Amino acid sequence: MRRFHRIISFVAGIFLALISVTGVLLHVREFLEEGEREAPKETSYNLASGMPAEWTNAINKGLAAVVAQNPSAHIERIRVDIDREKPRFVLQTRERINYLIGADGQILKATKQEKNLLLRLHTGEIIGDAGEVLNFLFGLGLVGLLATGFVMLWDMFRAAPDARTALRRIFGIKP
Repeated sequence: MRRFHRIISFVAGIFLALISVTGVLLHVREFLEEGEREAPKETSYNLASGMPAEWTNAINKGLAAVVAQNPSAHIERIRVDIDREKPRFVLQTRERINYLIGADGQILKATKQEKNLLLRLHTGEIIGDAGEVLNFLFGLGLVGLLATGFVMLWDMFRAAPDARTALRRIFGIKP
């Protein structure tokens, strides 16, 4: 059982190292980006009473422009960026295209939304469907580690003359 457990743990250790290192890097990058964000501007909007009419008009014109460019576009999300004096609107489609709409309703830019390399590496998407299969297999390997580790602990616990000795053996404390 120990040999099987060690073989699985070696293979799963590579996966865990990749996940943990990329996860830490993602968190560090997010932490650094939070520090770089600008202080909020003094301009404020009260959206409790509804969206201003000029914003609604701009969004409607932007939607019409997106549909004119791509009649089969399915809008999933509309985001309002009010960081600046004039708001910007981002229309995100199911095809992962973001359309930046200006306050006048014109399309300023259309970009294909891509996940960054670090996130794709972290989730396994970098190698496509094979990455998803590998993530599943490594997940099964971790479940196998959990099961074989539990069996090893149970055997150590059963072989001990009393509970105190068993706990000392499990935690590697010399008698």
